[in-house]
Amino acid sequence: MTMTGFFQNRDRVFALVLIVLASIFYALIGDMEEPYSPGALAASTYPRLILACIIGLSCMLIIQPVSSEQQTTIIPWKGLAVILLAAGYIFLIERVGFFVLTPVFLLLVPLVVGYRHYVATAASAILVTAGLYAVFVLVLNIPLPAGLLGD
Repeated sequence: MTMTGFFQNRDRVFALVLIVLASIFYALIGDMEEPYSPGALAASTYPRLILACIIGLSCMLIIQPVSSEQQTTIIPWKGLAVILLAAGYIFLIERVGFFVLTPVFLLLVPLVVGYRHYVATAASAILVTAGLYAVFVLVLNIPLPAGLLGD
């Protein structure tokens, strides 16, 4: 198989993008604070484990893609759009705030991928945002970024 044929499979291209992104995030986690007591898990343990799993599964996807069909277009536009939306969400969440940005993000992602049940999308965006608020703020006492709404 030629390199051109190798990159014409959407699964392989997507897996390579995931490996690059997961590697970047893994490197960025290196600055997280270590625990104070010996034997305690660091805050970076869980994200590193998840990123290592993503890298491992992506390597398996490169070796044996799910779909064997060759595509004429290399770039999966919907997947790339979702990745860009997620990157924008991460970039803006401190500035704009969780309560403003999360429902917008949860409304846009289904629309980008082609889901057209507007009432269900809006209801799920509101319910997921409220559920995350309840878990993080009310149960775990972890403040969420307020952004435009202030502290």
